[in-house]
Amino acid sequence: MNSFIDYIPHIIAPELLAQARVFIDSHHKFVITAHISPDGDAIGSVLGMKQYLEAKGKEATVVLNDAPGHNLSFIPGYRSDVIVYDNQNDGTPSQRDEAIRAIQQSDAMICLDFNAVTRMGGMKDLWMSHPAPKLLLDHHLAPEADQFDICISQPKLAATCELIYRFILELGDDHLLNKQIATSLFCGLMTDTGWFIFNSNRPDFHLIMARFMMEDVDRENIIKESQVIPERKLRLLGYLINQKLHIVREHKAAYMSLSLSECRRYGHQKGDSEGYVNEPLNIEGIQVSAFFREEKNFVKVSLRSKGEYPVNLIAEKFFNGGGHRNAAGGEFLGSLQQAEAIFVKVLPLFDKYLQ
Repeated sequence: MNSFIDYIPHIIAPELLAQARVFIDSHHKFVITAHISPDGDAIGSVLGMKQYLEAKGKEATVVLNDAPGHNLSFIPGYRSDVIVYDNQNDGTPSQRDEAIRAIQQSDAMICLDFNAVTRMGGMKDLWMSHPAPKLLLDHHLAPEADQFDICISQPKLAATCELIYRFILELGDDHLLNKQIATSLFCGLMTDTGWFIFNSNRPDFHLIMARFMMEDVDRENIIKESQVIPERKLRLLGYLINQKLHIVREHKAAYMSLSLSECRRYGHQKGDSEGYVNEPLNIEGIQVSAFFREEKNFVKVSLRSKGEYPVNLIAEKFFNGGGHRNAAGGEFLGSLQQAEAIFVKVLPLFDKYLQ
């Protein structure tokens, strides 16, 4: 009798899977990384991969360019199980030397949840100059395949965490799945789909979720804990909605912005404004949303949309970024006011995608 996981289609090209099998089996000391400003999918990916490799008897260390925000504290091990190359003066002790040693002592390197090496931030040169072979697993468009020895990219998947489970399954290692691995991958899938709202309306996606449930993942508690926020974050969101929300009704768009001085006023910490860009999409008739946050030398741009509206094209063409059709971002080298003006100016170019 077939198991339900037999109905999860295999999607990784056989030749790539064969290369990856040799890569995993022939190395012992792995170092794993993800993109700068790591989100839930990045953290779930690196932790899930680390735990999978350890289940196979390998050594695995996670090194990130910068620390994840406290908004991801519901993910077990979100900081304790990673080494941070650049603590960005967030008050934690520097781990740069430890990060450098972990990279230099590795004999294999795994890159997760990014498509371009610049997304590794300040440790890019250190990472890419290391002679160890490199495997990329990612779900973003247009990966820099020539930068990696093996590149497995599946842009149609909901999250890199989904790809990692499929990778484990297709390597024949589903029996190694345990509560720890399943919990990490569940958290990444949950956050990258907006709590199972976006890009998750596929039978095979829910078969994967059912497989995680078989490992006793505490779904209800994870979702409950992920919704707990500090008072400052709720007050900041209230301020933004009351004072900074702009509606461009004729283009079914909305946007908000947050300056450095406003960040200081509300005690903004890394990760506090994560997800704010989604709020305007709850407004009746709004199909595209933007959130602009001022940094020291640039403006961080987050874009979200519904339906066929391609915010990744806006990110690519106007904000030095990219992403997925309904979730994208970038960086703008200018002022908040200039970034907002550009967004409003280009909206008519995308009216053909409005529903």
